Amino acid sequence: MPHRTLRLATLPVLLATLAACAAPPAASPTAQADAAATSATSATPAAIVFGSCPQKPAWPEAARREKREGTVALAFEIDADNTVRDAQIRRSSGHPDLDEAARAGLAACKFRAATRDGRPVRGWAEVKYVWSL
Repeated sequence: MPHRTLRLATLPVLLATLAACAAPPAASPTAQADAAATSATSATPAAIVFGSCPQKPAWPEAARREKREGTVALAFEIDADNTVRDAQIRRSSGHPDLDEAARAGLAACKFRAATRDGRPVRGWAEVKYVWSL
């Protein structure tokens, strides 16, 4: 069987899918209390809807010319109605233009609210975007 190599530029969709399995970012005391109350109930985490994101965000021209690379970790707070309430850069690529391009690209994605006992509730989703030439 031939060996296939996955290019890093194709990872955003894969990483977005895997992000649904990641632990949520540090939460406020209220959110922590809510999470403790739900530990005995059925719940699913908030997630990015698989296949809803563009293949990759537009690479800022200056960053491409200067061959800038890096990984951006983003976190999104998804409300019960599947809208993004908050978007945060958890870890910068080291280049603000790449960070903002990743955030803008992921803004085009669709999100699924977390659920608790079958009802949609507010929750967090995380994704990493790898900028690699």
